Amino acid sequence: MSTEYVSKDEIEKERTPSELWDWLIQKVAQICSTQEGLEAFRLQKGLLKKLPEEVSPLAIWGKHKLGNTDGVFLQPVIGNQNYDAKVIDNRIEPVSESYIEITLAHEGEDDYWRRRQLLENGIVFSKAPVIKMGKGKNCSVSIPPEDTSVDEGVKNELGRIIDAAKRKASKDYPANTSLIISFNDTTLSEERLKVLNCPTIDDFVKKKLMNFDLRFSHLYLVGEAKEVFREYQIKR
Repeated sequence: MSTEYVSKDEIEKERTPSELWDWLIQKVAQICSTQEGLEAFRLQKGLLKKLPEEVSPLAIWGKHKLGNTDGVFLQPVIGNQNYDAKVIDNRIEPVSESYIEITLAHEGEDDYWRRRQLLENGIVFSKAPVIKMGKGKNCSVSIPPEDTSVDEGVKNELGRIIDAAKRKASKDYPANTSLIISFNDTTLSEERLKVLNCPTIDDFVKKKLMNFDLRFSHLYLVGEAKEVFREYQIKR
């Protein structure tokens, strides 16, 4: 019988932005305090995958967007509904409720192999190529101790953001739903874009993302390291 490290009721509890952030930090520390918990968290077993994939982006969004307000509650929601979280605003009457859909600008399967190597070796090069040999049970994976160039890393992250937006395009959501795209802002930042003489993040969003059929009220780019936060109103 597997250990339940976090329950559905825990995740779905309504919390203020500061409460959600504090709970997340404490919960992850508690889970990772044992070797078994650390392994389960890094391999994102069961409901643990909800913490980095949905709760963390929501908590970071709440810190930027709402700060320390006590009048708004955030509620992650697990299930097959077409949103990942509710935002309950008690600051006005009647109480309003809006929704958030969350997606990651991720590497897909390669992200799993990086987390596995980190668990087994204690170190992994986050921007190194993931090399696969063979198929199925005969597949072996290696991640060499090397890194991609800053230029290539930025381009790769921009491409992953585009792919994340594409996955949500042309789908219907409740009228008051916003989209969060969570991405690696240690790779992609305004400072790196300036050094590489690339367009700003705002230019990138305007030229590459706003042409998609995004049926949301707002688009947010939320950096995993909490450095980059952008908000865009979507005009339909």
